[in-house]
This record gives sequence, structure tokens and C-alpha cells, in this order.
Amino acid sequence: MRWLFAILISCAATGAQADNVDRNSICKDLSQDYIAKHEENRDYRLYRIFEFYSAKLDACIHVEAKLFGTSIEVRDLTGVVFSDHQNMLFHCDVSGIDEANIEVVWSHLGDISEVPYKDWLSDGKGGPPRTLQAPELPLRRSDCEAALERWLVRWNG
Repeated sequence: MRWLFAILISCAATGAQADNVDRNSICKDLSQDYIAKHEENRDYRLYRIFEFYSAKLDACIHVEAKLFGTSIEVRDLTGVVFSDHQNMLFHCDVSGIDEANIEVVWSHLGDISEVPYKDWLSDGKGGPPRTLQAPELPLRRSDCEAALERWLVRWNG
């Protein structure tokens, strides 16, 4: 997966250590806690898991990509994007992509409970999210990986 190599290189170059706090280490711990909490409902042997500190978001990001089939999820484990319990920033599967427009979410101070999906979710390219309109053809794993790579380029670092 190309995105994994891109993230490894960029994480090595980021300043995740500041104020004597190793944010990458905290992100790793939060990711392990998340996995432990959800492993009853998910067989993590079937997923590639990656976590990192995003200085652009000032958040711990957790990525889960299925090794078989088509499914990728990106979550904010630190709760800095949304003001409620929601933490899904990106979801891609055969039925399409839901990508949170983080700038719009932040313009509402993270509270999007009254904001229509079409105003804060997209397919990652400016079109409607999968929750509102499925793509003409089912997405493949390579489609989701390409969309994830675009997301990572934008928000990593």
C-alpha cells in the first residue's frame, strides 16, 4: 500500500515531540486502547492498522484498512474535530466515500448535529457522500486506497 510508505516517511519528519510530550507514543496508546475496546466485534487480524499524530489537526489519527475486500476508516481518537462522541473522519467501502469536511465542522465548533450531511460530508472530491448518493459503480480497494492517500497528504503533518 503506497499510503503506508507515505505516512511512515512523513511521520518521521514531523515534530510530534514538543513540550517534552511524545504525541506519537500517546497516539499509539490510544490506538491500542481503541482496538482492545472493539476487538470483540472485529477480527483485527484482517486489518492493517496505523496511527499517527497529525500536527495539522492536532489530533491522534487511527487508520483501519481491511486486508481483504474494500473498507477503510479514519478516526480522530482525541476528539478534537467533533464536539460530540463522533470521531469518523473518513470512511470508504464498496458503496462509496464519506469524508468529513473538517473546515466546515470546525466552523460549527465541532457541533454538526443540526447541519445537513451535504454541508459537511463529501465523497472526497466535492461530490455527495455515500450516505446521500452511491457511486455508479462499486468502489474497489484501490479506489479507497487512492482516496485515503489524498486524505493523508492533506491532513498528515
